[in-house]
Amino acid sequence: MKILHVVPSFGLGGMEKVICSIVDNLSDGYCHEILALDNNTGAGKWIRGSHVRFHEFQRPPGRLQFFRALYGVLRERTPGLLMTYNWGATDAIWLGTLAGVRKIIHSEHGFNMDEAQATLWKRNLVRAVVYRLASSVIVVSEALARLMHDQYHLKPERVAIIPNGVDTDVYCPEKGVGTRIRKELGLLASDLVIGFAGRLDPVKNFSFMLEVFEGCLKMDQRFRLVIIGEGPEEEGIRTLCRHKGLTSFIRLVGKQDDVLPYLRALDMFLLTSVREQMPMSLLEAMAVELPIVASAVGDIPGFIATGTEGFVFALRMGSESFSQALYELADEATRRRMGRAARQKVVASLSECRMLQRYRELIGVSA
Repeated sequence: MKILHVVPSFGLGGMEKVICSIVDNLSDGYCHEILALDNNTGAGKWIRGSHVRFHEFQRPPGRLQFFRALYGVLRERTPGLLMTYNWGATDAIWLGTLAGVRKIIHSEHGFNMDEAQATLWKRNLVRAVVYRLASSVIVVSEALARLMHDQYHLKPERVAIIPNGVDTDVYCPEKGVGTRIRKELGLLASDLVIGFAGRLDPVKNFSFMLEVFEGCLKMDQRFRLVIIGEGPEEEGIRTLCRHKGLTSFIRLVGKQDDVLPYLRALDMFLLTSVREQMPMSLLEAMAVELPIVASAVGDIPGFIATGTEGFVFALRMGSESFSQALYELADEATRRRMGRAARQKVVASLSECRMLQRYRELIGVSA
């Protein structure tokens, strides 16, 4: 059977990692094709085999022209299963229905900054109608499942909760690699290295993150901050660092095709997002035994217990709470204890194997 994945973009991100896992591991008897509506296929390098076809798509400027072009692709490819992802690919659901696709599965992984505080009412109207055309809607968090029920009034049997999962055989601690990366970044063994990995989007709340880091430095000058990723906030971060006099304490290492070596160089992981659901970067950090300090958004409070795998705070509690938690992690014994607990949590309940089994069951692939 042919599976066509329609995504708003296929750049380097957490959702794209999930799609790559599906393509790599659910391939027997299935042909995968990927259509990125912005023609960005950067995450293709994460796919291990050559068993996937990418479609070049030049998005027309007008809405009507876009609908016609996308309908034409869906009609031509006639997939046995159409999988669509997030708001940006919602049009493929109703167009796929018009094109005669019989099985459509839509996945929601989260929202951009324009819906960080609340979803937009016009989009909600579209979602409430279009999601009913899908055979199933996959969500990665309990919070999204509640939204599907409360706001879009989807029946529970039409919504499948499949949390993101990480390959814990690959994402595991390795001290030697971390030591090498720290040397390359000019970091000392005695430094207390806080890290973030992900796209540098406004929803990640970097101004608050830098406030937290400032508080850490006031308590201990050994703290350093490593930011891994690229995005629209990069220049703003650099400007704010210069304004606050933090440039010498922070490393912006840019986009990395493989973040694993950099995660292994960290001592703790910090996430200050305004909105998240089930961030892959957090799971990867936990898998390499990093304790977590994160904002209480999405399902994060459900899989990180304060005092066990790290610390979780509401943003309204202020940057001081986050700074104090990171300072507590300056104690090596505390850091190691919470890091081991974080990995145990991922291995037990948030592994890639568990995630893929749920996709097999929903798609109808035999294990």
